[in-house]
Amino acid sequence: MRFKSFMATLETLNIDAFLVSDVKNVYYFTGFRDVSNSALNLLITPKDEPILLVPMLSFSAANKNAKNCIVIGLNFGEKNIDKLFALIRNLRAKTIHFDSLPVQTYVKIIKMLDIFFVPNPELVMALRRIKDQTEISYIRKACELASIGVNAGMEAIKPGVKEYEIAATMEYAMRRSGSEGTSFETIVASGPRSVYPHGMASTRVIQKGDLVTLDLGATYAGYCSDITRTVVVGVSSSKQSQILDLVFRANTEALHKLCAGEKAKDIDSVARGILTQEGYGKYFIHGLGHGVGLSVHELPVISPSSQDILEDGNVVTNEPGLYIENFGGVRIEDTVLVKKDRAERLTDAPYFL
Repeated sequence: MRFKSFMATLETLNIDAFLVSDVKNVYYFTGFRDVSNSALNLLITPKDEPILLVPMLSFSAANKNAKNCIVIGLNFGEKNIDKLFALIRNLRAKTIHFDSLPVQTYVKIIKMLDIFFVPNPELVMALRRIKDQTEISYIRKACELASIGVNAGMEAIKPGVKEYEIAATMEYAMRRSGSEGTSFETIVASGPRSVYPHGMASTRVIQKGDLVTLDLGATYAGYCSDITRTVVVGVSSSKQSQILDLVFRANTEALHKLCAGEKAKDIDSVARGILTQEGYGKYFIHGLGHGVGLSVHELPVISPSSQDILEDGNVVTNEPGLYIENFGGVRIEDTVLVKKDRAERLTDAPYFL
């Protein structure tokens, strides 16, 4: 179905062929996943059966698992680029678009082949932005695993523990429960480091009274999740309680507004408006959210400048945050499924200790 839809798009746009080299896009179309191998090339035309070119080391697995395409393996000693050139020449194509290539490969192709060779990663990403039921089930499982991880992290937080110990606890809990890995580098940012939105876990020792931000994601069947919780170690101060409640309210109100047909920038405006009304708008320094799927950051984008319209089947994050120097940072994030008339929160973990 994905191939048919994409092939119809190529025909409509008068694109003779599309070269897929991003391993996630190869998996998306064929069901064959070999994330450690960058030498995968999938050629799609409007009419012919797609061709998947793989190194001989991957041939057996690809031949067994790749669906709806012809699998061709490189012979021992044969260069990937030479075989790719031969396949492209056989197409007699005048216009080929592609998703992602090393610069060296791109330069060689435009020098050696008389074709109009155009980077166009958005074409596949536009298809990926709406998830089918199988994809949603994978993301739902990834969110379940991430929730297990953040629960383990919240339980492990106490004075004297290092940030990287909390990260290890969360990742171990996810792995034990079935996660293939992490969606991104796990974030544990405590005390003054909590003002760093991307504060990777460090050797800092957690102290009583710290704000601690936990941001992590699990992967399942290649699909990602994303969750953030911020907690206080011990009894919170009045200002900490105020900020936590305010960010939670922004998250909740945005969730209530999320549904198909809404402008993404309007959802951002809901959360941003709540924070601004209380005098904290300048401390919200990023967009409200982003798409989640095979990549942890993909379309659509939820931000003040976004031109996206939300659609049934989008999976996005809802992550308002405040980052105040000499005080600390607070972010609360969930992965959310957009439906026709509402949104479903897929991450399920307590918001507070």
